[in-house]
Amino acid sequence: MKITISKQDLERALVVAKISVSGDSDLSGHYLFRHRGGKIEILSYHQRIFSLSPVVATVVGEEGEAFTVEAWRLDKWVSGVPDGVLVLSSDGSGDVTCSGTRSKIKLRSLDSSKFPFSDKMVAASTSQGKVAPTALSRALSISRWFVSGDDTSKPELCQIDAVKGVLWATDRRAFSSAEIPGAEGLSVRIPSKDIAALLKFLNEKGTVEGGFVEIKEASRPPTEGGGASLFYRADGSYFGVTRPNTSLPPLSKDNRDVPDSFSITIDHAEYTLAVLMISAAAPKGHERISFKNVDGAVVVSMPSEAGGVTDYTLTLAVLKDPEKFTMSFDIDCSYIQGLISTFGGESLRLGCTPRGNGGYCTFHHFDNVEDEKAHGAIEEIKEVGTDAPPDTSLEGYKKLKGTGLSLKGNRYYTVVGWRS
Repeated sequence: MKITISKQDLERALVVAKISVSGDSDLSGHYLFRHRGGKIEILSYHQRIFSLSPVVATVVGEEGEAFTVEAWRLDKWVSGVPDGVLVLSSDGSGDVTCSGTRSKIKLRSLDSSKFPFSDKMVAASTSQGKVAPTALSRALSISRWFVSGDDTSKPELCQIDAVKGVLWATDRRAFSSAEIPGAEGLSVRIPSKDIAALLKFLNEKGTVEGGFVEIKEASRPPTEGGGASLFYRADGSYFGVTRPNTSLPPLSKDNRDVPDSFSITIDHAEYTLAVLMISAAAPKGHERISFKNVDGAVVVSMPSEAGGVTDYTLTLAVLKDPEKFTMSFDIDCSYIQGLISTFGGESLRLGCTPRGNGGYCTFHHFDNVEDEKAHGAIEEIKEVGTDAPPDTSLEGYKKLKGTGLSLKGNRYYTVVGWRS
């Protein structure tokens, strides 16, 4: 089989295939080129993930013919060969010749018949609707901070589970929900180890410029690898991830509109500096930070390896209803860092509610077009009769909920449990 293709078209297709290829020397580390339907398809896979990217090229060969080349070798050659027309030729006996301007190399092909094709499963998949890739990416970006990493004893927690357009994640100490309006048919499960790969696909320039991804669900017996979720972009390329067999334990969202007992609004820069300062004296690997009310001021602290406790007063923090903040509490720094990294801005509001000897913190946010990172929004949301920028807190959401405006941006709700 002989393929004649422009370097630009090949590079564009390899961007997708590269996401699901491994660094191994077996088939999982190879790109597979297949002649199908008058086009060339480039396929790759690695463990639970796989992809396909169609590309227009001139092909001489039989329908269904295929060959493979080691991914890193082809990537290296394509990155250096001058722009222009490239030719990839397979002699059918294991040798592939790659030719371009002033360059010609020979690579080895593995047996393409042993490639784990997913054609039957993909053909039988059913659509769950379309969603903006940036909206799904943003929802995944916050959810991944709350996924468990204990895939040995708690595999059911090592995933993001989307149910009726709401992405849920929990590690039993905290949980997160991210609701994507217009995606009520979305019902997929993404293993924690594959979230980064899916985000690469969603954030890739060609995916974003396509304007949407169509999500399909495919069934397959567990003995054949189980079902999968497929994410198609406008040019026909898709990224697939095998669906976990176990579902996430049910999580309640009944408290999403319940007022908090008191709230703490922290300045991002000041909080980040405080963590840097007090963690320098803390035991190595210490991840929890304590909050307490000292005469109306918010003080954070960590234990010192040399003994005692290191305090830092957040002078820019705003404490609402301080009389209700009567006992200290501590939570993992990673949760707050995840919220800061995802939403940016200058401050972060944490709603706090004591309960028995512990309690929980909540975070509410809904996207709108005036947020710098609010990729999910497609319609401006403002308070009726004013020119003021929208309030993205829980109070703002409840205020606008009954105005008749279409709340198109993602809605986020996070709960982090704490102990006193």
